[in-house]
Amino acid sequence: MFKVFNAIKIHLLKTSVFILCSIFLFSSCEEQIDDLWDNNDDTQTFSPVIGDWYADSIKSFYSCVKTADSTADVMIDSYIDNYNLWLLSDGSLQLYFDQSINLQNECEDFYGTWSNTNGCSDSYYEYYDYSPIEFCNAYYEHNQYNIETTSCSQSAAINGTWTANEAASTVTVIMDSVCVNSFGNPSYLSSPDACGTLEYGQYFPILERTFNYSVNSQTGNIDFEGSWFDDDSSCVIFHMSLQ
Repeated sequence: MFKVFNAIKIHLLKTSVFILCSIFLFSSCEEQIDDLWDNNDDTQTFSPVIGDWYADSIKSFYSCVKTADSTADVMIDSYIDNYNLWLLSDGSLQLYFDQSINLQNECEDFYGTWSNTNGCSDSYYEYYDYSPIEFCNAYYEHNQYNIETTSCSQSAAINGTWTANEAASTVTVIMDSVCVNSFGNPSYLSSPDACGTLEYGQYFPILERTFNYSVNSQTGNIDFEGSWFDDDSSCVIFHMSLQ
């Protein structure tokens, strides 16, 4: 009887060990199979453009020649007071753009004599004779005039989408309903008819720009390099920071 009991005990022990080993081996194999299909493992590389980005500064170059002599200040040259370029993680694009010019200073520095009542006049070049409103609206193509400060300004808002090409290190932005005015800048105008009244205005139902991007290894910020809104091949670099 004792021998039979021991035999049963040994058989049960062997069976338990076999079952435990089978479970261990099955679990181990299952984990290995899971690792093959796991897209979130530590070895996967993620896009550096993932996240919400905004531009906090712009650098520009004449004719896209990247030398010290060709460096321009697009903020000063284009009378930009402020701007805010957002590339959001949902693939949307937002650009807010403010410009302002002091008409009295512009007139006296370049064109002639300024009068708060009559505007700008030139005794030699009569085609520079503008009333304040004409000087602001017709010449500079802005829609906000301050009679007290002689400031002429505009605000433009542009929406669109963006996509990244990781293999080529590019970002393509597609902007909706953009009127590029005679000075090569985005305009407050949003309709093709109104844009057509500008001397050299161009209306784009969709305006596409492709920027090369590079990642700063020290700060993690990204630079977007591509063309400005004009057609003269001038280029800009947007310095993007992660929000």
